[in-house]
Amino acid sequence: MQWLMTLETVNDLISVCRLINIFRRKGLAIATLAMAAHPEGFSLMAVVDSTEADAEHIFNFLRRTEGVRHVTYYRHETSRDASFVFIDAEADTLVIGKILRIFPEAKLVFASHGKYLLEVPASSERRPAADFGELGVLPFACVKTTRPAPAEVLVGQAQ
Repeated sequence: MQWLMTLETVNDLISVCRLINIFRRKGLAIATLAMAAHPEGFSLMAVVDSTEADAEHIFNFLRRTEGVRHVTYYRHETSRDASFVFIDAEADTLVIGKILRIFPEAKLVFASHGKYLLEVPASSERRPAADFGELGVLPFACVKTTRPAPAEVLVGQAQ
């Protein structure tokens, strides 16, 4: 099963190295990884393959890891049940425009180097007729977070 994880760390590269090592040791198959720096620390976004039990265990493990400030993970869902969409627009930035036309009320949660996570309001009546897969978009639903409230994470836009 595919999961999307977003992590925020303190401003210490050792914390990022620990996270990558944890991903390796726990056997997560990383499909996509984006990382960027900001004044408070580093933000990472990864699409990984893992079982549901392992994802739960890794969430609890990561939130207790030294240097990790916030962890959120999202489960891959069908288009109709999704409240978040992951877009890898590295090759085609027009996809973002298409999604925003379908969901004009969508909110940006995370952006880094052509990879975007958008929150799509569940109350939206404008679900796309075409499957998200046709747009190259992965739909997700938030499972757990250490954040008290949703917040935007806009990180390094330079490549």
